Amino acid sequence: MTVSNFTSTTVTTRPTTWYDGTVMTQEEMRFVELVNQERASRGLRQLTINPVLVEAARKHSEEMGRLSYFSHNSPTQGLRTAMDRYLAERGSRPSWALVGENLFYCSIVDVERGHEALMNSEGHRANILEPRFESIGVGAYITESGEFYVTEMFLAETD
Repeated sequence: MTVSNFTSTTVTTRPTTWYDGTVMTQEEMRFVELVNQERASRGLRQLTINPVLVEAARKHSEEMGRLSYFSHNSPTQGLRTAMDRYLAERGSRPSWALVGENLFYCSIVDVERGHEALMNSEGHRANILEPRFESIGVGAYITESGEFYVTEMFLAETD
């Protein structure tokens, strides 16, 4: 917990869907739905999908899968932290931003297991339920051997 170019190499077990102009896999959308269900059950605002966060999250998930690591800290210069990844994808620096990131890894594709694991972790649950966050991006990557890497990114921003 911390406060890819999405290409055809990303495999999904279900078809993609459109959300407000952003193509997302069913797995990615399901993570968003589960996060928003948790927030709604506590009277918190729903998070909107942010295409910049989706792309940054996808790239991080893909990098972890390709390089066989699992960490919030990337070995790639300039993309080491969640904030670095967000700013690189955004292309400019806002006057203020709060970025959160949750990671999930499993040897099989299992969205519900992933969400449950994140909710059972104090730090990850804090990101999901942080009242200041306004938007979310989820990026899932499935390796050829079926390993499931997921990055959830959260954002509050003032520009």
